[in-house]
Amino acid sequence: MKKTRFPHTRLVTACALCNAALGLAASAAAQSTDPWEMRATAQTVYGSYNDADLRDSLFGAGIFLGGDYLEKGGFTVGYTYTEVDGTGSGAGSFDTLEENAAYLSGKLHSYPDSLPGKLTWRLDTYFITDDSSGNGNNGNGNDGGSNNAGLDADIGVANPIVSFLNNDKALGLDLGYAYSNYDYDGGNEFQAHQLTPTIGFAVGGPANWIQLRGYFINLSDDDLNDGNTDTVAVEAKWTHWFGPGAPLGLYSMGINLMGGERFLAVDPDAAVVYTLADEQQGAVGLNGVWKLGENTSLMLQGGYEQYENRVINNDYDSTYIYLNLTHKW
Repeated sequence: MKKTRFPHTRLVTACALCNAALGLAASAAAQSTDPWEMRATAQTVYGSYNDADLRDSLFGAGIFLGGDYLEKGGFTVGYTYTEVDGTGSGAGSFDTLEENAAYLSGKLHSYPDSLPGKLTWRLDTYFITDDSSGNGNNGNGNDGGSNNAGLDADIGVANPIVSFLNNDKALGLDLGYAYSNYDYDGGNEFQAHQLTPTIGFAVGGPANWIQLRGYFINLSDDDLNDGNTDTVAVEAKWTHWFGPGAPLGLYSMGINLMGGERFLAVDPDAAVVYTLADEQQGAVGLNGVWKLGENTSLMLQGGYEQYENRVINNDYDSTYIYLNLTHKW
């Protein structure tokens, strides 16, 4: 998703890191294929904005490759391309905004004797570039000039997460911290700091899982969100897994809800950075998953989101549809 708009860090560096990780994984898998469980995911999303002064629609596509080595750890690398079509008229507007994002994640598991479960130590990194075409002032007080330089940026995000899952897989806890650095071509630079305490638990058996997560985000610049430098939001997710004879052949279904205020958030579940410089004020999503054979699954999700651009006093909403195809081997 996009801002008037912000980015991630150098894509070149990201590609080098991703190639290194892929090389190590391929080498290990070549030596012993049995310990590795690999997966590949292709995804696409389309969104439409309603009553937005600056943007009209959004399209994105991405691919991810990951693997888990026994119960010791794993990795994921990915790339996504997103394009936002703007209105192309008025202060802060743009014609097109293109975002290229590389993702690199690694995790290690540990099993302390003092805990009735396992700890997972995970580090997610994002490297993003935003390039725009259009008009001048980007709508948050940064004058981009005739080439809209205020919208062109490099963004880097580091998101370490520590999590716990008990032996019965009925209770999970995690705490994440995300540091995001936004560096604009015009010389402006700022940071966002995010804490995400999370609890997940089974309800009535393993077929139902509820997850609650808080988002506590602080901005280093008072002007970014019209002085609202601290935002707080709560996200709730419910997932239900079906047995044989499920309606519509579903393997699972889920409902996602978000309330409060969330600005430049990093979502560790979806591996998404909301680089859009508008404040999210509510969201709801509904998804279903189908099994296409033993090792292939398809997810379809639709959703609705509410936003406010505080700088130009513009309240608007968006609807989207998301498709995800995953294969394991």
